[in-house]
Amino acid sequence: MDTLLHGVVGASLCSRTGLAGGRRGPVDARGRRQFSDWTLWAAFFFGIFPDLASLGIHFMMDFFSGNGVRWHGIPGFIFFLYDVTHSLLGIAVCYLLLVGWKRALWLPALAWPIHVLTDVPTHGDGRFITPLLWPFSDWGFAGWSWWLHPWVFYGGWIAAGMLWGTTIVLRLTWRKP
Repeated sequence: MDTLLHGVVGASLCSRTGLAGGRRGPVDARGRRQFSDWTLWAAFFFGIFPDLASLGIHFMMDFFSGNGVRWHGIPGFIFFLYDVTHSLLGIAVCYLLLVGWKRALWLPALAWPIHVLTDVPTHGDGRFITPLLWPFSDWGFAGWSWWLHPWVFYGGWIAAGMLWGTTIVLRLTWRKP
């Protein structure tokens, strides 16, 4: 899926404002509106982090060197970072370190493995196949490349909209009297 969609799905599933928030409603305990909920933005960040920490570095290097944003000429260390950030082992190590450092990140940081699990069926065979078992294996499921199949791209955004809409409906129906 595209990076922005990963952030929206992460925020929908892994924040107190999203589905994980349960009965708290759109206003938190301090009376703040849902977009001031720090877990919403943290989950959005963790949803886009695997792509930012790999391809994002390449794109920023290209942009600031005056090359624009291009998909060719990606250095080898970017592929290494991609493998680390899209591997279940890399996720597990980083997740344990994060939660050990700041326990309140346990929910928002779950957006990272959700990112990787949604990449599995939406990345086709090739260099950007999701290496779930890296460094033990380069095996990955050859799914449908979202950038080649518009129905995967648009279907993902429709599903994300329905997911976010579900959070709103549930909050309205779960509101305490």
